[in-house]
Amino acid sequence: MKNIVLCASLNDESLELLKELKDSSLFDDSTVHLIHCFEVQLYTADFAPYIYPTEDKYPEIEEASKTILQGVETKLKENPKIKSFETRVFFSQSPKQKIKEYLESINADLVVVATRGKHGIDGLFSSSFAEFLVKFSPCDVHILRPKK
Repeated sequence: MKNIVLCASLNDESLELLKELKDSSLFDDSTVHLIHCFEVQLYTADFAPYIYPTEDKYPEIEEASKTILQGVETKLKENPKIKSFETRVFFSQSPKQKIKEYLESINADLVVVATRGKHGIDGLFSSSFAEFLVKFSPCDVHILRPKK
């Protein structure tokens, strides 16, 4: 059985792109891992560090995220060739590295990521998550581009 990981951003455009995969043959005889990773930010204010989100907020954020991801899972469950689903939410100061480690830990066969399609100045200064996966993923990468 294959392990396929869907890296989900919680924006509507990315979620809709992932839902469109419901009839894809990519999922034949597979376990689908639907994951999202929040970036934990460290701020310094008045010489005292501040971390956001704080650990006491993790359960609330995780529950809300899983509720959002449930819409994608429900749509993908229309494909009878998918054997099982796992939905996970992670918190990390380095989401890219966390996802890479997760891919290695489950011996993923494929990772699917929906891009936001930033170009020009918007895309110039941001380090693309999809670009990172192409360079460092231990498995094949399938990139979904936004519709125009």
